[in-house]
Amino acid sequence: MRESFKFILFAVLLVGFFSACTEDKSSAPEEPVDTFDAAVVCPAEGMNAYGEPNRGTFTDARDGQVYKYTTIGNQVWMAENLKFDAPYSLCYGKIEGFCDTFGRFYSLHVNGELFDLFDQELLDTICPAGWHVPSADEWTLLANNMGGGAEAMSRLKSSDVFGERYEQGTDICGYNALPAGYWLLNGNASEEYVSSVFWTSTAINMNSSYAVGLSWKGITFGVNQPKMSIRCLKN
Repeated sequence: MRESFKFILFAVLLVGFFSACTEDKSSAPEEPVDTFDAAVVCPAEGMNAYGEPNRGTFTDARDGQVYKYTTIGNQVWMAENLKFDAPYSLCYGKIEGFCDTFGRFYSLHVNGELFDLFDQELLDTICPAGWHVPSADEWTLLANNMGGGAEAMSRLKSSDVFGERYEQGTDICGYNALPAGYWLLNGNASEEYVSSVFWTSTAINMNSSYAVGLSWKGITFGVNQPKMSIRCLKN
């Protein structure tokens, strides 16, 4: 009799254990489903809202530089870093061919200072006519269109090989984010061949501006560096 009671008690406890496990599993938050579809978000063929092919090239009338562009959602982005020789910009020459691939490094602050107000005239004219330096909100929209988080970062990054420190992306929308890094006040570059770091047109306060970076965490915002790359967005 005692043995039968023990068996029944064990069976009841066992059923309770599995029931609890089932309840815990059903109540656990589900992993978000990745619904990104490049054919919908950034089709290579077709026309965009501007009546232009979704992907193509345009010429900067100021210097004749030809740039690739790509359409992602309702946004049209340059698919290369800006190369225009603007005030306070520089071509990083310590690595051969660096500027041909990665473009120039820029400051958008008054007198090219690290911390200061935006040079508003420069901010308004540094991109080719019909294009502008994107705001933090416009960068956020790009990240959301690409699926958010680390997935968005990977989809935007160049699929080219830039050495052992660089983690290749899929570049599924032809954005081709390039790991130029950024320029330091000592005249050297940092994070070259590792990270993509760009200007936004959004100020943090009277002295600093938001930079946007593509890192292993995804697309993140931080304080501006002395000189950084620029990607322009169509008006």
